[in-house]
Amino acid sequence: MNEKEKHYYVEPVEIEIYLKKSGIVKTIIKDMKIELIDVEPKNETSREIFDFFKSQDEPIDLIEIQNNFPQYIKNIYDSYYNNMELYEKLSIYMKAGLAGINESWKNALYFTELLFKYEPTVASTEILGNFNAYNIVYMIKKLNEIGEKFFLEDSTVYYLIKRRNEAYEDKPADREFDKLVELWEYNVKGKR
Repeated sequence: MNEKEKHYYVEPVEIEIYLKKSGIVKTIIKDMKIELIDVEPKNETSREIFDFFKSQDEPIDLIEIQNNFPQYIKNIYDSYYNNMELYEKLSIYMKAGLAGINESWKNALYFTELLFKYEPTVASTEILGNFNAYNIVYMIKKLNEIGEKFFLEDSTVYYLIKRRNEAYEDKPADREFDKLVELWEYNVKGKR
């Protein structure tokens, strides 16, 4: 995979085409390439945390935040005590991924998708920033880099589309991308 492709999530979109001459419907798959928009810190506190993990080229690990920024332990615990066991497992998967166990990145991504559903919290709003979204982008890039196949939940794909569209708000419309998004949304609604 080249460097540019690493910065996209590719979601397959089913498209049904009616072939008039033969009178049959054929299904084709088209790749919807969603550019990954980096997540920025919200304030100086979150910038300090983001910069710490970026400098080590690591995802933002809630357990390691508490080890390296002990002044935030109480705030973090108050916001995440219900899910702390999941964050501990996530930390193990991230450490395994960093140690070279590629399959662990997929597990870390799926745990992060789950935990992302419980955001925002007081700690993420006031101190941490949108660290779970940062981690989703980080892990997609990592999985792309190592060539590991994976799929995201529809809610995560929708979030990535939303972030991409916000970043492209002042740019000319990409009709092909917009059409694929429309078809993808139609297919998602059809699954329910």
